[in-house]
Amino acid sequence: MKQLFYRVIQWTWGFPQTLVGFLIFLLFRKCPHYNYHGAIVTQWDKAGSVGLGMFIMLARDHPGKEPLLVHEYGHTIQSLILGPLFLLLAGLPSFAWAGIPYFRKYRKKNKVSYYAVYPENWANRLGEAVLKEKAPEY
Repeated sequence: MKQLFYRVIQWTWGFPQTLVGFLIFLLFRKCPHYNYHGAIVTQWDKAGSVGLGMFIMLARDHPGKEPLLVHEYGHTIQSLILGPLFLLLAGLPSFAWAGIPYFRKYRKKNKVSYYAVYPENWANRLGEAVLKEKAPEY
């Protein structure tokens, strides 16, 4: 019943990011998929991972896969909380922090953890609180 409620809320309140996640899911439909606490996880061959609505795209070869999965699940919980504001308030800052070369260089030069900024450390805390499992270390 919890998973059904989770999915209904993702497809209504979290519709924008769930739709984007679903479209990415369709692009990678030949990759392995599985259910994870109501989310659909796709193991893709990309370097990064992302949680969009009820869809998680997980880097297949990422070391420490389970903590990363807890983190990405945390992003799905952010989607439940923020609803249609998720992409603006969490998705865009997360995407910028992960993908813009300036921020990658800044993290490396200053030895700043990827999980130091609010969308990332918040996702860790949410994933840990809901799943009672450990997210990646700061």
